[in-house]
Amino acid sequence: MSRWRLAPLIVVSVILVIFAYGVYRSLTGTQVIRIASGTPGGGFYEVGQRLEQVLNNDLHEQQYEAPVVFTRDETHGPRENLEHLAERKAQLGLVTEGLTVRPKEPGGADIRGLVKLSSAMLHVVVSDRVSRQVRKPVTQFTDVIRLASALGRPLRIYTGSPRSGTHAVVELLLTYYKIVNRQDLKWEIIERGSAADTAMKFVDGEIDVVCLLVSIDAPAVVTMSHHGQLVSLDPAAIDAIHTLRPALIAATIPAGVYNRDFPKTPITTLGANTILVANAEISNRLAYRIVRAIGIHWQELQSGMLLPEDFRKAQVKESDYFSLHPGAVAYYKGDNLPLWPWFEDKVRLMVEHRDVVLSIGGGIPTLYALLYAWYQRRRVRQLMNQIAALKEQGTIERSTIENIRMHALTLLAQGKLNRDSYATLNEFIDANLQRAALQASQRASAGGKPSEEKKEQGA
Repeated sequence: MSRWRLAPLIVVSVILVIFAYGVYRSLTGTQVIRIASGTPGGGFYEVGQRLEQVLNNDLHEQQYEAPVVFTRDETHGPRENLEHLAERKAQLGLVTEGLTVRPKEPGGADIRGLVKLSSAMLHVVVSDRVSRQVRKPVTQFTDVIRLASALGRPLRIYTGSPRSGTHAVVELLLTYYKIVNRQDLKWEIIERGSAADTAMKFVDGEIDVVCLLVSIDAPAVVTMSHHGQLVSLDPAAIDAIHTLRPALIAATIPAGVYNRDFPKTPITTLGANTILVANAEISNRLAYRIVRAIGIHWQELQSGMLLPEDFRKAQVKESDYFSLHPGAVAYYKGDNLPLWPWFEDKVRLMVEHRDVVLSIGGGIPTLYALLYAWYQRRRVRQLMNQIAALKEQGTIERSTIENIRMHALTLLAQGKLNRDSYATLNEFIDANLQRAALQASQRASAGGKPSEEKKEQGA
């Protein structure tokens, strides 16, 4: 079989080897996915725990999929979560819509939305001790602003870490009330500590007021629910902040949601959606599987958490604060599971450079034809060189040349020469045979003349 006939088989074999390598890469090697959650006692921490458990149980080992392990990282809140995702320290994270702005640093990972989870609401809890000391009920956030003057000492207030959503909302409120210099408030602002630790200090009387942007029924708020009261925000402040940050909306904490006295009446406050986001290290296929797993286990996630009853209400829209991950889009639209990442990257690269790919693909047959024609000319040239060598040696014989012609005919029958190449060689052979016959007749004529001269001399 001709080596050139094997060329297509070799190309197909190479493609199959590449395909097998892609399958091997896609099915082996455990992928570790880190979930940036929150501090113990906060709503993000609890949601992160549930997600870690559900995703590990569902996605750790599946047929025709590489193993995936999910781990949870404790952080100081959504802003730090977003930083971890941008810096690729984590791949999944819980963020608050409207408060976490994606970093614009060069090289930062792209961040996309996956699923809406719980709604976080600002809880401002005032200690019962403080209410007794000022001898009047504290029901509004504006009362909290004036508490230090009534107490005659600095108000010890927890506003969350500087990278938390709680801290961002409190800053927006103080800006609304034109409080530029925080020292004018006579607050002793506490920014360190987890939600759980802060709640215990509140119970022990070490903190007077706690602000937490968490979902209803967060463990830290449950701990404080027997030792304080929730206060409302001014509707005008809520409207102004909503205008500035549309993702922050008016929300209501229902009366008696924690216990019959906490709160005694509905509390108007600010709320925002908690969203599970992913960075570019989460492939379209894995994002699809994560959203699918959350949808399948939605009832399990709802246990003990205030999540939407219907998973369809948790779907992130493409026009929301965070653009939707392509893998999540595929799941919500009911499309098939995306390709394995290794293949998807290659397909995406080919689509992005499809003009080049089409040019190369269209040029392969032409290149093959040119190379094959060159190889055939090389065969013809070798046969011509054999004839030329015989000619230089002066041993050219018709039988030898006819053997070369027969060999070329055999190559033609085997498909190793095309008709044009054979015709070219045939013409060359005929020309050489004619030239050899002419030279032989000339030699014969030259040899006959001396004999005739000798005969004339004898006569």
